[in-house]
Amino acid sequence: MSNRIFNHDVRPVRMYREVTNSEGGTSFEPIHGFHAVERTNRNDMMDNGEVVYVHPSSYHPIQLEKLEEIAYELEGFGYRITGSGELKSNRLAFIELENDDLPNLTFDGTELNPKMWIGTSHDGSVALKSTIKVVDTRCMNSFMLNSASDILFKAKHTRNSSIRIQNYQNQLKIAGDSIMEYYDVVNRLQDTKWEEFRNRKEFANVLGAVRKPRKIRKNGKESWSESKYSTRHSHQMADLDWAYANSDGQDERGNTAWRWFSAVTYWADHMISDREKENGSNILNGTRARQKAKAFEIAKDYIVG
Repeated sequence: MSNRIFNHDVRPVRMYREVTNSEGGTSFEPIHGFHAVERTNRNDMMDNGEVVYVHPSSYHPIQLEKLEEIAYELEGFGYRITGSGELKSNRLAFIELENDDLPNLTFDGTELNPKMWIGTSHDGSVALKSTIKVVDTRCMNSFMLNSASDILFKAKHTRNSSIRIQNYQNQLKIAGDSIMEYYDVVNRLQDTKWEEFRNRKEFANVLGAVRKPRKIRKNGKESWSESKYSTRHSHQMADLDWAYANSDGQDERGNTAWRWFSAVTYWADHMISDREKENGSNILNGTRARQKAKAFEIAKDYIVG
């Protein structure tokens, strides 16, 4: 393959332990039943690599070259590679693609653009899989659709893992149906009036925040405060209040349920620590991703109920 998206790859390598004999000499003996997953630069023969994880010997990391091959095969179906990267201290790699046959949605304050997301982990947390990532290009908020299922393919981390890309027309239909189902909910959220006084209660539900007496210590004495949220949750709700009032596109969305949900996705994607973002908290099964999913269910329940 002449073109490469990643400049490195991963592979399993044997592990050894240093042992000292009775005479004080040292040697190395293999550690059986486990191997390390090593990340090395493809273009640097002097690179000693970095160990990104340790697994039982039955685990076989999927080569990044395989992820690239899938992306290039999808280009033949009309997809365009629009991004790639790594998360979780180089333990998760992904590629994003767009296709003009996938539907978009635009209205005041919102421009939704779907991407096909393919990725794999080297620590066993994510099998080689595909799903849909919808990006609001007005504010760059994102939401993963069907992150528990697979639109294009799925493969486990085994020696005999096989990857079969679904029939192109079939995958487009599955993806298109999922996107249009999401857009239907989005349109209903935008058409549903939202009272701002609901924000605090529903933001607390998203965070799992609970008001209760808190132990305080003052002048060497312990006592209990009145019922209140934790300091962390109070700060997060203040950030969510800011996102509801000030993030891009909010004025145009008006006082709607979509505005409330967009505040959560903005907060989850942009008002996030570098460490959380690097760990992928706002995608797939991370904490922020789960909070987005919970907010979506709250918003859906509101328009149904």
